[in-house]
Amino acid sequence: NSSKGGKELLYGSDFIAAVTTCQEMDIPLFLGDEYAKETQQRLMNQLFRVEAYSPIPLVTSLLPDITSKARADIATTTTTSRISLMNTFRMDPKKLTPLAVSSSPPLMLAALALLVQNNEAAASIAYSSSSSGILKEVLNVLETSISIVISFFASCFLFNTVIVERDEILADSTIRARDVLRSLKNGTFIRKRWEFSVNSSMNPNEKKTTSFDAKTELPLFTLKTPLIQGKRRNLNLFEPRWLKMIDSIIREDCTSSSSTSPPQFGCVRCTNKFYSAASINGLEGRYADIIFERRGTLASIVELKEGKRPISGDRKIGVTIEGVDEFTIDDESSSISVTNDGYMIAKKWDSNDLSK
Repeated sequence: NSSKGGKELLYGSDFIAAVTTCQEMDIPLFLGDEYAKETQQRLMNQLFRVEAYSPIPLVTSLLPDITSKARADIATTTTTSRISLMNTFRMDPKKLTPLAVSSSPPLMLAALALLVQNNEAAASIAYSSSSSGILKEVLNVLETSISIVISFFASCFLFNTVIVERDEILADSTIRARDVLRSLKNGTFIRKRWEFSVNSSMNPNEKKTTSFDAKTELPLFTLKTPLIQGKRRNLNLFEPRWLKMIDSIIREDCTSSSSTSPPQFGCVRCTNKFYSAASINGLEGRYADIIFERRGTLASIVELKEGKRPISGDRKIGVTIEGVDEFTIDDESSSISVTNDGYMIAKKWDSNDLSK
């Protein structure tokens, strides 16, 4: 419901409550939905599929009472529980916003076309009773009808793609979350939680960058897909923590007299990540909950390019890296620490805490 105890709940309060509960109980939080760019790509992929315009799912959801009897005759051995779309919108009208925003343009165009055509039809009847005037009126009605039909199928397309297929995406995300938790339990993955300031340089008590011992520590950078040995990849870094990480790596490499190889850091594949706002000593900060693989790849810095972001003019760095050797992080939680700048560091054991 949209109210509890006589007080109106803000839209999205259920999500905020879930985030708070997960943090308090130390439970990993998995976001089941997809990114906006992925939704746009999925819309483009389904644009020329006839099945994507089927009106059956939309009619079934809008008229659950009429279709439930037919489904009951078919379902004999299984029990299906369906959510009434209309009841959901009635209990929380704000959930109708995404569907209303996506379907309103074609409906508004159809209504505008109907208004214009009716005016033209009225004018043709008033000023002309000839056969050509009647024919024009018929064409106007036909054009309006076609506009309404196109708008209806456009709404069906949006419903099938944005809502129906979204259920499949949520189901896939649930399965992925289960697999991640299993891998976390058997020690294949590592989970790390911490808080960091968005711009730690605003705090006068902190240094501009965090130093680390390149002989015994390795900075870690998380990637969505693993870095392959011998392959190069371009990174566009603009977050303050990653900029400071690169600055620290370059500085440590310059001060190390025994270094014969290019500056390096570790890349690990991140299987799940969640960030939320946090207050760090009165400053804007982030809460991070990261799950990543123990196995990673050393990345050698091949090229650095300083630059600025187009709108804000803030600093950014273009980094070209190349995969070198693979490594495995110790499964003990003490082997991973977090710098004041917000990035992770893997501590090596006595001779090689990161075993190849």
